[in-house]
Amino acid sequence: MIRTFDRVPERRFNWRRELPPVLVVAGLAADYLSPPALWTMLLPFGAVVMLLAMRKWVHAAAVFGLCSWVLIPIAAGTAAGIEDGHGQHRLYVVENASLPSLDDVASDPCARRLEQTTLPIGPDHALNPRGPMLRAIETFADLHNAIVLDRLDQDAFATCDDLAPPTN
Repeated sequence: MIRTFDRVPERRFNWRRELPPVLVVAGLAADYLSPPALWTMLLPFGAVVMLLAMRKWVHAAAVFGLCSWVLIPIAAGTAAGIEDGHGQHRLYVVENASLPSLDDVASDPCARRLEQTTLPIGPDHALNPRGPMLRAIETFADLHNAIVLDRLDQDAFATCDDLAPPTN
């Protein structure tokens, strides 16, 4: 016989199981949705501290590894290192964005000879990011350009004659 009017046993809310994914999403959302300022570093790392206090090591490592303070510099350094290993030096340009690193290029005669590659993002391309994703891509391009320019300044053997003229 079917018991339709019996009391359903109440299921207790297990916050130790439900809270870590919420903290992961909240920490990463707070990181990428906040303005680019130094104090915003506290948002994802606060979530990491809370997850470590709950002994959720994998969740804390995910927030730490995916936050913009770690992921974007590692990605920019990796891209610059791969290009450096191939002997290519290029600067990334984002359409309709002012990157501070490109302002430095205008004053440096050696850096002006570097190839400038426009990233395929925007209204006429397959990827048309807005908001936080666009800010993350602009930050990546600016940091990559800064790394390339810094390596160009530090390299004692590179001269302006070694650089190919820009193709643009």
